Amino acid sequence: MAFKRTAALAFLASLFFSILAYYHTIQLTVTSSSSQLDENILPLLRHEASPITQNDNGPMDEADFIIQRAYAESYGRMADCNDDLVESACIQMIVDQFKQQSTEYNRQSIDSDNLNVSAIQPLPWWFQTLLRDIPTNGAYGFWHHFSTSSTVPPMKFCAIGKNGSTEWRKVFKALNAPEFGGLEKSKYNTKKLLDDDSTEMIPQTVFLRDPLERLLSAYLDKCVKDNIRRTQGHCEPNAIFAKDWMNRRAAKADKSTIKSDGANNKPKDDKEEILSPQHDEVSQDVDKEMFAAYVDLFPLKWNVHFVPQAIFCDLYRNIQDYDVYYMGKSFMSELDRISTTYGGLLPDTLNEIFDYKSQLDKIVVGAENNHGTQAPAKVARYYSPRAVRRALEYLSIDYVTLGLEVPGWARDMLRNDNNNNDNSNFNSLHS
Repeated sequence: MAFKRTAALAFLASLFFSILAYYHTIQLTVTSSSSQLDENILPLLRHEASPITQNDNGPMDEADFIIQRAYAESYGRMADCNDDLVESACIQMIVDQFKQQSTEYNRQSIDSDNLNVSAIQPLPWWFQTLLRDIPTNGAYGFWHHFSTSSTVPPMKFCAIGKNGSTEWRKVFKALNAPEFGGLEKSKYNTKKLLDDDSTEMIPQTVFLRDPLERLLSAYLDKCVKDNIRRTQGHCEPNAIFAKDWMNRRAAKADKSTIKSDGANNKPKDDKEEILSPQHDEVSQDVDKEMFAAYVDLFPLKWNVHFVPQAIFCDLYRNIQDYDVYYMGKSFMSELDRISTTYGGLLPDTLNEIFDYKSQLDKIVVGAENNHGTQAPAKVARYYSPRAVRRALEYLSIDYVTLGLEVPGWARDMLRNDNNNNDNSNFNSLHS
């Protein structure tokens, strides 16, 4: 498969870009004064405090430490925006402030021999590229904001990619169909203009998903599925992970080669392999390595499907104003809960799209069906401790600001890895 043939290139690129990103980060160093950061975060940034803090249950779990440290070094340093600055305008203000801090630091380093070096902490390279990419990659598109007056009360909805957004688009188009004269009348009728005088009173809703499972779901959909990767170009950076998409785009640009591109854009030899049990074990190892390589490198160009959930609709700033529901094992029950809360046309519409009522009848308490990735089976095949650690850094804003819990399988994976590696950095902090 074309995707797996990129493994060697991905690993070499990982080393190269890690070195490149380090030097790039040094050039964009910013200052972090005590007036800008919480006093509990500063010791972490300055490496003055032990990362293993004691609590009633013993030392801090590694997953929690990774999240807190990464958040303190990145998202936790974003300045608060005024209420009138939203989404991309707020991000631009944050970027401008970081640039101003960098300029001020450079000036002080020239004019002063007493610069407080301990207060300096570079921004992580992946955070810099996130701030660069989200204003233009679709994270702030109008299509993330749904609304309807066909519920009681009316409601707004934050639609997040890989959180069932395709199905939710169908739901809101159906809810708003009467206002637009039927489904066939409009392609983008997911948003109904509501009474301006009562806008602030209209409830806002959102469905959240475990960040690690969402990341894997995006990878499986946008990178592993050959035809989607080849035709959509969302497995970015495409220069590393989707050469077939780039080749297809180049072929389409050259009209003389359009026919050779094929009617279904699928090479004749691109067939599903049937693996023996022995080969399947080897395949799982390759899957882990490929996913770990992708997690290492995808922030070189953030695709909208991999952006943290907290970025959409400014959830990191106002999640307290949302009526929050959850995907995962409780998804069908959550559909029933939102149906009961908002009523109107919502229960019948949700049942038509998700068939949740019949699913509720089959659910045994404590053993509800998964939605989407089928996490227990998939994570064992694709996630490695390396990928978990890296992903927790990127997605720390989801766990901190949205109050999401790290899944037990991820904690167990890190604990088992540490137990099997007596010389690991994290274990050495216990000694």
